Amino acid sequence: MKTIQLERKTFTLMLAALFVILLSMMSTGCSGGDGSSGGSIDTSVEAPGIPTNYTVSASAVGGGLSATLAWSAPTTGGELTSYEIYRSNTAAGLFDPDNHLLSLPATTYEFIDNAGLEKGVPTYWIVAAKNAGGETPTLPLFHQPSGGGAGDIFTYGNNFSAAMIFADGIGISGEEIIGSSTKVVADIDYNTSLRPSEAEALAVTEIPYFDENTTYILNGVTYYKQKTASTWQGEWENGKSSPVEHNVTAKWGDNLISQTLNTESIVRIEMVLTKTLDTNMTAYKMVSLYGTKDIEIYGTDGTEYNTTTAFVFTRHASLTIQEVNASGYPIGEPEVDRQLLLDPTVADGPGKFGAEINVAGNLTYGYVWDLPTNDIEAGTYRITFTLEDPSNVIIGDVAVPDEGDGSTVPVRASDTEVYIDITIH
Repeated sequence: MKTIQLERKTFTLMLAALFVILLSMMSTGCSGGDGSSGGSIDTSVEAPGIPTNYTVSASAVGGGLSATLAWSAPTTGGELTSYEIYRSNTAAGLFDPDNHLLSLPATTYEFIDNAGLEKGVPTYWIVAAKNAGGETPTLPLFHQPSGGGAGDIFTYGNNFSAAMIFADGIGISGEEIIGSSTKVVADIDYNTSLRPSEAEALAVTEIPYFDENTTYILNGVTYYKQKTASTWQGEWENGKSSPVEHNVTAKWGDNLISQTLNTESIVRIEMVLTKTLDTNMTAYKMVSLYGTKDIEIYGTDGTEYNTTTAFVFTRHASLTIQEVNASGYPIGEPEVDRQLLLDPTVADGPGKFGAEINVAGNLTYGYVWDLPTNDIEAGTYRITFTLEDPSNVIIGDVAVPDEGDGSTVPVRASDTEVYIDITIH
């Protein structure tokens, strides 16, 4: 097996300019994030002191996209119960619950972060000592993996872990599929846009490729993390050759009705299409290891299983967002006017309708609707997902979201169209 060349340049940098900003937080010993407990502070307990000898440096794992955090126990304060790790791409607001990465036992003094780092992009961490009396953080330190020039692999993407049908015989980036699912590296069809990419495949001789330097132990089980050199690929098939159309269930992301949205929100719109299989396909078991939201990390223990459900990708889809009145009739011009999936006339970024493999290893159609930037006013908006000709897919059912307001339900308008109405406050 080939090994990935490691980069050993060390970055151990302290941002002294942030001392004044964080001094007040550190002096209280009880502000910022509360880790995994979410409990209140016991004022009768003395908070721990600041972890000492804190350093961040490049580590010889993860193909250069890895950093080692090391520290020693506080020399002052109360007895701690855990260390809390916070991570962000900026130092500002780093010690915030949204940036909480994971909790570590009080006897742990090192953590290797080898998931999701990017070449040429700084990542910041804080280590906080915690007990019932509060958390006391270090100052932020950061690591910036070298590189980032043209041709570099900036970061490892997510591995597709479920089963997939490419309904139109076209991959996620729009290329025609010419091969079939395989574990033989020499026979990989890179037109699917699943990992490994052609460049990544140079570093492995087989898939799945489980790098022992990318592991995380949870409840005594060893998992290999997403967004690392470890590489696997769930079974897929070219559905264009199917003699029948693919009958799917459409499901909107739960966040559309499980959260209260207002004119200052940035709305993540997600849609998944799934199909019940006549013949089982192979997938990988995935588990959430640590972190939340944008910094959540999943992994697999390498266990394969047979699944009766597959995700379905069709290149021929579109998204429309239109304000409607109380009777459901459109008002004014559409906010998003039937944007085709991966429309080449739309610049890459939050306002482009695309498809991706998410951190859990599933296929998601996605769009980021930035309400404040687009001056969206309060009201009711209809989000419509449409299958365009010549898609080889029909929508047979629409799933009700698992969370949120039960009175707001998605509607299957036809074999090719589903919509959901959401309220912007």
